[in-house]
Amino acid sequence: MAFSDHAHKKMMELFRNHSHEVGSQIASGYPGKTPTDCITYVINVLKHAFTKVGNPTVATMVGSLGTYGTQLASYLVKTHKWKAVYYNPDVNHPRDGQLEHPFSYYKSVLPSKSYYEIPIAHMAVNYAPTPKTHGQYKSFSGIGGSKSETPEDMGNLRDLEKIKFGVGVSRGGRHTWLFSAGKVYEVHWDQIGATLYEATELTAFAWLSGAIVIPPDAYAGAKFDQVGWWEAFSEWFR
Repeated sequence: MAFSDHAHKKMMELFRNHSHEVGSQIASGYPGKTPTDCITYVINVLKHAFTKVGNPTVATMVGSLGTYGTQLASYLVKTHKWKAVYYNPDVNHPRDGQLEHPFSYYKSVLPSKSYYEIPIAHMAVNYAPTPKTHGQYKSFSGIGGSKSETPEDMGNLRDLEKIKFGVGVSRGGRHTWLFSAGKVYEVHWDQIGATLYEATELTAFAWLSGAIVIPPDAYAGAKFDQVGWWEAFSEWFR
């Protein structure tokens, strides 16, 4: 089995069978349960997969990077040849009305091809544009955002939907999660039972921008490299 096969299997095993676990924020009220949270879910799956493919040293290293999701993602990209895809459903008009999402696109990813020190190889953006009728619709033209409604672009989202396994980080690593076939798999640190784990389509995910880092074997299942996003972006302006 390849790395992503082991990771995906463990990811789904924990997602479906977690009666022994409880969110770390409420763990004191449930003695005998194992505390977990978003980064613990990610670390447990990665450690398992790296051990299964014969890399116990990397598994140990991954276990030491559980404080910041961005630090973990950067390590995987820079040291183990993972690829990072920046995601943002609408780079101009985020549906939560927060500056962070257009700012990360216009002031970080476009000029530096980087998201919180994670090198970005490709983008999946504008796959769920915010309509003008939305209550949070606003423009951020001061940082380069368009005032017009954003045209829908489903292209790279379709490539992401072919990915078997990935690790996601949002809002600079404040939230960390797992990804497979277009869905986000996450743990809520203040929940127990059926609501402890949740799966959500990326198009509906509330954490609106960030990066998904993908191991080499899973990345090969997409076709991002047929046209690199940076080359395509540059060509559009020629």
